[in-house]
Amino acid sequence: MMLFSIDKNSEIPLFIQIRNQLKAAIEDGVLKAGYRFPSVSELSSEAGVTAATVRRAFQDLSDWRMIESFVGRGTFVADLRPRNDTRTREESTAHSETVSTARRLRMGITKNLSDLLTMAQKPGVISFTRGVGDSETLEEGVLTDLVKKALAKGESDYWDYGDPRGLPGLREAVASLYRERGLSVNADQILITSGSQQAVALLAQEAGESGWRVLCETPCYMGVPNAFGAFGHWVETIPRDTEGPLPDRLNYFQDNITSLLYICPVLHNPMGTDISPERREMVAQWARDNSSYILSDEVNRDLRIDGEEPLSFLSGSDPDRAIVLGSLSKSFMGGLRVGWLAASGERVRSLAQLKKAMDIACPPLMQGAALSLLTGDYFPSHIGKIRAHYKTRRDICLESLNEYMPSSVRWTVPRGGIQLWVTLPEGYSSVALYLKAVENGAAFLPGPLQDISNRFVNSFRLCYGSLEPDDVREGIKRIADAAGELLSAPPGRSDLNGLGDYI
Repeated sequence: MMLFSIDKNSEIPLFIQIRNQLKAAIEDGVLKAGYRFPSVSELSSEAGVTAATVRRAFQDLSDWRMIESFVGRGTFVADLRPRNDTRTREESTAHSETVSTARRLRMGITKNLSDLLTMAQKPGVISFTRGVGDSETLEEGVLTDLVKKALAKGESDYWDYGDPRGLPGLREAVASLYRERGLSVNADQILITSGSQQAVALLAQEAGESGWRVLCETPCYMGVPNAFGAFGHWVETIPRDTEGPLPDRLNYFQDNITSLLYICPVLHNPMGTDISPERREMVAQWARDNSSYILSDEVNRDLRIDGEEPLSFLSGSDPDRAIVLGSLSKSFMGGLRVGWLAASGERVRSLAQLKKAMDIACPPLMQGAALSLLTGDYFPSHIGKIRAHYKTRRDICLESLNEYMPSSVRWTVPRGGIQLWVTLPEGYSSVALYLKAVENGAAFLPGPLQDISNRFVNSFRLCYGSLEPDDVREGIKRIADAAGELLSAPPGRSDLNGLGDYI
């Protein structure tokens, strides 16, 4: 039967027409609890609209708890009878609208703050804003050589779309990287993705279909909460310090709702520090106690300069609760777009079906180049080279901060990576400092742009990885001069620090 009809000449958006008709059919009992909807592609083809339009309508119905989606099973009309949730339908709808409004508020403020970064592109400005590796670490012609090695085995290997999980040889090569660290990981536990960002998008879709709550430590790499937000999730935040997520905040989420917690335990972005053993065990125990999952971001792992790396969440008593992100973007080349996730074989198979619907498979030739990289002699020597490269810049950054920055300013000491976290005294704004620093000819990333609720106003990120040593020193001197001017006046007073938490 036709589930809905649309009027393309109407001023009412198409997704609202679809949503409202399905909502009425469910409320009137035309579509009963347990009814299985045709696939999104079937519905969009039948109605003559895009799949995104149908998904947008489904998202609202899911937020209102009128439909439920399950990976590998489909989308169904939910049982509307009261369960543990005692809210009325009107209250549930109002709650959903409040969440949507708060989400738009977050995005609007972030966009306005992000517009400030255009100032960092002015000629003569030394910019510490780019969280990317230095292309100067790559040898000229290395990509050509890797592709030639891949093609030497025969072009026909790359003619087809390939396995959505990735080339078997590449999955095995990635798995061997984990085995070298003493972890029991095989190729069936590896899913190759278009950078780690696609892995996050796949998990956002799985979380939505499974009804998981999404938690994210903060400050953090904003590509992760933004990806979950793009799939309609409300992202709850867990503030962290240099040792990891704060226990009091994480312990708030001890209920019967399965959660997916994103953390960056290795050379954290933006702080550059590692999770402490105590915090790691706290997070692992929380996941076990609450039947929840840990999304562990390890894309900076190869950039370690000193110190021992934390124990992986793939080890321990319940590794099936861990999903680990990896990538060649920071350690080798962002443009290669080769990343992966390591998880249980069952989860990889499930996510591979979502990935097949998303892009069929990652480009086989780029995977072939990555396989040549990981199985050849170049990669180990390259890792040694970039570690020395970034150590020089880190050390100069720390020396310059000690030499020029006012004594009341504090910063982290990273064990590797390409960035660190600077904190001003309470009452001073990193946004105000940014404006003064740009006038002095230097720029950085203000703290509110590292938090989905725009907190950490008195902190900022310094990315030194892609700058020349002399520019690192001069840029920090310029920022320090601006900081001295800012701190010479009394601190401002404001009881508002970002948008706060909405739970």
